[in-house]
Amino acid sequence: MKKFRGRHLIIDAYGVESNLLQNKKKMSKLLEDVPKELGMRILRKPIVAEIKSDMYPTVGLSGFVILYESHVSFHAWPEENYVALDVYSCRDFNGKEAAGYIKNYLGTKRMKVKSIIRG
Repeated sequence: MKKFRGRHLIIDAYGVESNLLQNKKKMSKLLEDVPKELGMRILRKPIVAEIKSDMYPTVGLSGFVILYESHVSFHAWPEENYVALDVYSCRDFNGKEAAGYIKNYLGTKRMKVKSIIRG
């Protein structure tokens, strides 16, 4: 019998305003709000860093928050209005609820969502 090791929610969000994807404060708030919405506990406050690359003209953001139950992370490409997000928890959670909250927060209409049971 397979043992549940966690749910891994993988989200690709398109058409997100580049200003949001460059706003460290607002993207940090997303990392704080998602766990709260899912009843998870933050172990360390979110870290959001500016990422500079020769491959992209615009500074992007990457962020991560460690939870008692695992983590939430994102990597943003503002020039493409795209952000990749992961929500992983060793405690089961409602993936549709998480995706809905993220979709509303980002103000996007188009997302690809994949939910994987680990273990």
